[in-house]
Amino acid sequence: MTRPVIHTLTLACLLLLAGRATAADISGGTEADRERLQEISKQWIDAYVGGDLDGLMALMHEDAIVMAQGSPTVRGLDAVRAYFAPRIGSPGVTFTDDLQEIRISGDWAFVRGDFQLEVAPREEGGEPWRRNGRYFVLYEKTAGGDWKMLRDIDNDAPRDAP
Repeated sequence: MTRPVIHTLTLACLLLLAGRATAADISGGTEADRERLQEISKQWIDAYVGGDLDGLMALMHEDAIVMAQGSPTVRGLDAVRAYFAPRIGSPGVTFTDDLQEIRISGDWAFVRGDFQLEVAPREEGGEPWRRNGRYFVLYEKTAGGDWKMLRDIDNDAPRDAP
């Protein structure tokens, strides 16, 4: 192979990889299922930022388990409600979602992505608090036909290598 061909192939591979990192990889299920899971992800963020605890809880499965970074495992709707109640709706909160993957198989699906949570400083001139993390959410389709969050796992994203 000639050097220009190798360089062209290398560049093409890098562009493909770069494009894959920015677009969600979505597969399986029906178009309606895929759209609904994306919609639920947006509803979750809106409820979290807006302090809508009832809206957030409406997205959860009755057997929900939340496994958040640095926190004990939270089991069941009452415990999940108690966990989220003091954490949502704070003024000055920005939540940015980078949904990267949705996989659907029958009545099961998962959604995976990265997020950035930023809280404005409480004092003028202060620095905002930021958390970069990753999430993995397992959904089950209920007998009523809607998707509910069964397991919600998040952790801190690794820092960039020096």
